[in-house]
Amino acid sequence: MNSQTILGIMQNDIMESLLTAQQQRLMDTLLDNLDGMVYRCLYDDSWTMIYVSKGCQSLTGYTPPELLLNKDISYERLTHPDDREKARAIIARALAKSERFQLEYRIVRANGDVVWVAERGSGVFDDDGQPVALEGIIQDISDRKRIEQALFSTEQKYRSMFDNSNLGMFQTTESGTYLNANQALADLYGYASAGELISDLNNISTQLYVAESRRGDFTAAISAYGRVQNFESEVYRHNGDIIWISENAHAVYDTLGNILYYEGTVEDITSRRNHEQQIHQLAVTDKLTGLLNRHAFSGKLASLIAEADKMQRKIAIAFIDLDHFKLINDTLGHRAGDKMLENVAQRLIQSTRPTDAIVRFGGDEFVMLYPGLRAGEDAEPLLERVMEAISLPIEIGDYVFNMTCSVGVSIYPDHAQEIDALLSCADSALYSAKNAGKNKVQMFSGTLAQQLGERNEIEYGLGHALQRQELMLYYQPQINMQHGNINALEALIRWQHPEKGLIPPDEFIPVAEETGHIFAIGEWVLQTACQKIKSMQTEWGYLVPIAVNVSPIQFLRGNLVETVQRVLRQERVPPHLLTLEVTENARFKDEAMFTRTLEQLKRLGVCIAIDDFGIGYSNMAYLKNYPIDELKIDKAFVQDLEQSVTNGNILLALINLGKSLHKSVTAEGIETEYQHRFLLHSGCDVGQGYYYSRPLSEQALAEFMREQQPKFDHMQRVAR
Repeated sequence: MNSQTILGIMQNDIMESLLTAQQQRLMDTLLDNLDGMVYRCLYDDSWTMIYVSKGCQSLTGYTPPELLLNKDISYERLTHPDDREKARAIIARALAKSERFQLEYRIVRANGDVVWVAERGSGVFDDDGQPVALEGIIQDISDRKRIEQALFSTEQKYRSMFDNSNLGMFQTTESGTYLNANQALADLYGYASAGELISDLNNISTQLYVAESRRGDFTAAISAYGRVQNFESEVYRHNGDIIWISENAHAVYDTLGNILYYEGTVEDITSRRNHEQQIHQLAVTDKLTGLLNRHAFSGKLASLIAEADKMQRKIAIAFIDLDHFKLINDTLGHRAGDKMLENVAQRLIQSTRPTDAIVRFGGDEFVMLYPGLRAGEDAEPLLERVMEAISLPIEIGDYVFNMTCSVGVSIYPDHAQEIDALLSCADSALYSAKNAGKNKVQMFSGTLAQQLGERNEIEYGLGHALQRQELMLYYQPQINMQHGNINALEALIRWQHPEKGLIPPDEFIPVAEETGHIFAIGEWVLQTACQKIKSMQTEWGYLVPIAVNVSPIQFLRGNLVETVQRVLRQERVPPHLLTLEVTENARFKDEAMFTRTLEQLKRLGVCIAIDDFGIGYSNMAYLKNYPIDELKIDKAFVQDLEQSVTNGNILLALINLGKSLHKSVTAEGIETEYQHRFLLHSGCDVGQGYYYSRPLSEQALAEFMREQQPKFDHMQRVAR
């Protein structure tokens, strides 16, 4: 063998030695880093250690050299005397079956401390199958044993309380499994025993709570505050039923601040929650129709808005008002009106989607909420379905009604983002639909927004109009058709707005009625008209009666009788010179109050006229029972008299009706010679309209009165 061959063999041996040494160092490092002591010992009476890892010292308090080959102490002596026999027996049984062994016992450390260890390992056998050694790992389990001991001590301490308490009691791990439960809790959750409950419920989050997030809420609350009090949740019972519970619980910690378990009590509060739900349901539900009521509206719409924002969808808010519902209520009574509302509510329910919401806002007003729309136009077919459903005949007792409705619609977020603003937009659209003839759907628009702005300006301005003396009265003569002289004057209010100029009453009186300004304005009109009666007597020497229009709102809800009496007394005007004109339909707001007010006014001595007669309620039987002095035929029957034979026939009928009831009859809106002559020859008493005179300002009235002076003088001479 040459030198090069010998050198190669030596190099290979060196490399194998280096690799072996490197592997040994790697193995030693791995073993030394394990938590516990890796060992090999002889299967003898002393458990003589022939290898131990460095974990030996942290586990036993002895260094490996002190323990190896029983130099200073044997592992047998380290084993607690009370556990030596039991430990050897467990290992022997495992070796006899050639199985791995696993056991727990105590050892006495070098400093005298007793610790619990867990040992896992297997036997080393000779060629004959006899055990000659053991190898495995021994680890400190003192912390776990302390927890188990704490649990055992706690269980012993509270077992009597657990067993005898009427409250459900529990201990659970932080991860959500039951460690302990009493029979009361088992009964509450529908289990035969606490053991069955603990065995079955191994995931509280998913198996117990209806809302899985509640377990997270529970643990988060304890983490933040150390405990939970009156923690209410819906949970499943063993049979699938759902009940409400209230939990009070806290965390139990070890000496290092780690959570050992949660413990607490559980109470069934299903009855209380159901009762609270019933109370809440009554608070947010309309008693008559079962729909949501006005109190629930804002909350419901707010939740739909939050969902719409998340899904990037729109919501239609439809304000529905039943047309002519008041007539049904007043003629057939409130019971029939309630039946009508119940029928309408059911039809609304049947014509909506499951996601829609219906609110009875009050009276005959409903609000429909249509969520999940991609565009405002998507609401149109939904509203058409509602209109069709309501228009179908409704039977109430012996009557069949064809009800219609007016609808105003606003869209979130196109028209507004705030709830009050959305409702205001829908209300404005509803007002427009009703003014357009009813039985219509009106979508809010920029034009309506402008009108709403103008209305708000009017409302604001009305609050200052009286103080700033912007209101004034114009006077339109009412002419005695037989003699051609002035029979009376009608006072017509005007508003001289500092920016908008002269505003006619049909633009601001409805706003005044809605806002309540009508009461102050009405009293001002009465007082100004009475002052005019006195000034005309002083200036011209004649007493000319003046008629004043009275709003139904003022007539029925204000202190009209007291106001009239006070003004007449203050201005010292004879009552018969004041005529109060009220529209025919005012009686249907509250007929009882209408009757009482009329009778009280007549006792004061004023005259009563029914304005716009003929276009209101068709039942005229009330005319013979109420103290009415004058009927004012609406101008709608006078217009187009030349072309309309029907209008002529109606006028004759109305005049004859008035005459038969011994009422004075006045025709409004006379503009042509033909109309004047027709009414004169038909027996009409008084005429009013542009044919005789337009409404006159104070200055124009003075000029008109000067022109009428000869007629007044002639009448006085005839009278003498």
